[in-house]
Amino acid sequence: MKILQLLSDWKWTGPAEPVVSLSEALTKLGADITIAYRKTPLDFPERTVEKQVKERGINSHEKFKLNRYFSIKDWYFDIKAIKEFVADKKIDIIHTNLSHDHTIAIVSLVFNKKRPLIIRTDHKRDGMPQNILMRWLIKKTDGLVTYSKRIMEKDLNYFQIPVERTCVITPGIKIFKGPVRDLRGVWGIKPEEKVIGVIGRLKPDRGYDVILRAFKIIRSRMEHVKLVIMGRSSQIEKSIIEPLNKLGIEQDVILAGYIIDDYFSAISTFDVFVMMRAGSDGTARALREVMSMGVPAVVSDAGMLPELVKDGIDGFVISTDEYELAEKITMILKNEELRNRLGAMAKQKAIIEWDYLKQAKTILDFYERLLSKDKKGSL
Repeated sequence: MKILQLLSDWKWTGPAEPVVSLSEALTKLGADITIAYRKTPLDFPERTVEKQVKERGINSHEKFKLNRYFSIKDWYFDIKAIKEFVADKKIDIIHTNLSHDHTIAIVSLVFNKKRPLIIRTDHKRDGMPQNILMRWLIKKTDGLVTYSKRIMEKDLNYFQIPVERTCVITPGIKIFKGPVRDLRGVWGIKPEEKVIGVIGRLKPDRGYDVILRAFKIIRSRMEHVKLVIMGRSSQIEKSIIEPLNKLGIEQDVILAGYIIDDYFSAISTFDVFVMMRAGSDGTARALREVMSMGVPAVVSDAGMLPELVKDGIDGFVISTDEYELAEKITMILKNEELRNRLGAMAKQKAIIEWDYLKQAKTILDFYERLLSKDKKGSL
């Protein structure tokens, strides 16, 4: 079985990490996999898909353009190049991940009587776009993968996909095993102060208004507590600065910015983590990374967040209400035994359930099942 993974991006955002890590796990299992991605167009100092693929020793192909921005020239090149590559390498499975690479793969092979099976992973927080183009693409697609039962149900209802052509997988994570340090001193936080952590793109639609209002309530109920917000966005003025000034809590809120080198030290410094809405990719990588470090989380019931945090077991799931959020956070911060128990269960979940090798085995089984059905003429 020969597999081609397509990812029409070069930045280390959204689905990039799960796609690359799945490809790495499939490689470790002995799968014949090639990952094709958009080549980094400039000298970029931060992590990129290209850097990670090469660092992990995954077989790659860099000759496709995979440009998801308007470019007739690049699109035409890929339609021809993918068709030729698939025929030359005798590819059995093309696994697509973004709407652009999904579209290019379908258009490239739509008139081929014999073609590889085409699979799409839905990385979206709210499910794939519900429009005419996506309906057409899904009709030409042989399999659909999601990380969430809730999202799969939504896709099934809209696109009317046969259940046997679908697969729900648990998200994976690479457990950090290196040394960490407490960053309270770096952030100007006293040793005895508790730390509430937030990570994400600082956009207005991520629920930061609820978190900030909840923090003001928490400050009225207990002393020695700080809120650390990690992330960046051109919209920070509207999403964070203005609400902070109106609430009058700016002296107890640390804007830590975008952290790379000391990232795991930063999240291990948190006593509790909060997320009201995942990013556009939907799998809430920051939440899962924090939980893997033994930090309990309080999340909303939006998207797949309730599938990641089990209420009362390894954290709490609430509605988007600042009073309920403040109550749960305060409970965790004031009760060390509860905090340690929730954190230990969160770490155990990450180790046992969010395993890329387990995910890769599920995907390989799905590939085999689809190929078997295809040979029998049932797809």
